[in-house]
Amino acid sequence: MKRNRRNRTILDRKGLVEKMLEDTAQTIDNIRYDIEKSIVDYTFVPGKDIIETDDSVIVHVDLPGINKQDIDLQVTEKRMKIKAKFDITSEVEQGSYITIHDRKSGYMRRTVRFPKKVIPDEADARFENDVLIVEIPKEEREESVKVEIK
Repeated sequence: MKRNRRNRTILDRKGLVEKMLEDTAQTIDNIRYDIEKSIVDYTFVPGKDIIETDDSVIVHVDLPGINKQDIDLQVTEKRMKIKAKFDITSEVEQGSYITIHDRKSGYMRRTVRFPKKVIPDEADARFENDVLIVEIPKEEREESVKVEIK
């Protein structure tokens, strides 16, 4: 009789431990989902293109929904840092009223490393059609010179 009672108690404890582990795993999954959703919903990394010519480096950065006055651009010899505030609201109009579909706000940061050293003081930047275009002359320009062979 004592053995049955003892076996039942061990099985009860094992079941309790298994239930606690399942609850813990479910809680961790829920937390992971919430964190991933927050990261996707409130931050984004804009796309970029780097074009290197003989004389300069040209960088295109996609900044959809961002206003020009909300962009902070810093350029050094080796890299450029972009910080932009975004407050994007998607609206869907239905009849005589407007329903707000989605709203995202926060800050976007992006650092772009240049393939060659550039001259930051001579950087030229413009913002057209949600694309930031930055052109910076290279420090060491690749000019070809005809050399006579002796």
